[in-house]
Amino acid sequence: MDKKKSILTLVALFTGGIVPIHIVVLSFAYSEYYKQQAIGPKIIRVAHEFGGPYMLYFYIPALLILLGVTLYSRKHYPDLFRRIVIGLAAGAIATIGLDWIRQMGVIAGWLPADTPEMFGKMVTGSSNFTEYYWVGQFVHFMNGADFGLVFTLVFGNFKSYKTTVLWAIAWLLLMEFFMMVGPPMGPMVGLFGVRWMWPQLFILTFVAHVVHGTILGLLVHHWLKPSDALWLIPYLSTKSS
Repeated sequence: MDKKKSILTLVALFTGGIVPIHIVVLSFAYSEYYKQQAIGPKIIRVAHEFGGPYMLYFYIPALLILLGVTLYSRKHYPDLFRRIVIGLAAGAIATIGLDWIRQMGVIAGWLPADTPEMFGKMVTGSSNFTEYYWVGQFVHFMNGADFGLVFTLVFGNFKSYKTTVLWAIAWLLLMEFFMMVGPPMGPMVGLFGVRWMWPQLFILTFVAHVVHGTILGLLVHHWLKPSDALWLIPYLSTKSS
């Protein structure tokens, strides 16, 4: 067992998965549960009270640490480097597929807000398009990339395209479930969107996450090696390859 590789893997999982993914959940949980703002334009301003400092003191430092782990592992732990880079790249590319579906919902009015716009305003606290737009796009696509990173670090690769895709879809549908019942969507539109556009909102997001998972699984299986098949626990006890 290589303790250094194990520690770096867990650090990458924390800084590239847990910390950045939770900026949205924690910020809107602060607004919806703690400040009792579950709907309307004020929800984003209140969420910024948490999201702004979180971005500065947790999100950005976490990504810098992840960058350091990635650069270090490139030379010393190539298998960890593969999982990090491929996970991030596959997750980000898969987000394009998700966005193709999501944008249809924005145009049709099935979603209560445009996700990148909501994220950008939450982080920056600004309503100026040039200030919030690119920040919102970065957080949105980074979320998708982080889902890919968590998948490659936790599950690795599988024996076939079909199995990898099915596991990736299962992973993204788990995220769909938590999105539908947790902040910001749950309190804002009701469980599974029953207070907004039912069943259109749920169907739209369900299909979007299936598309995301399908693309993620295909890319991960194509790019990772057969030797990357170990899931997290046994992977932590192996030497680099």
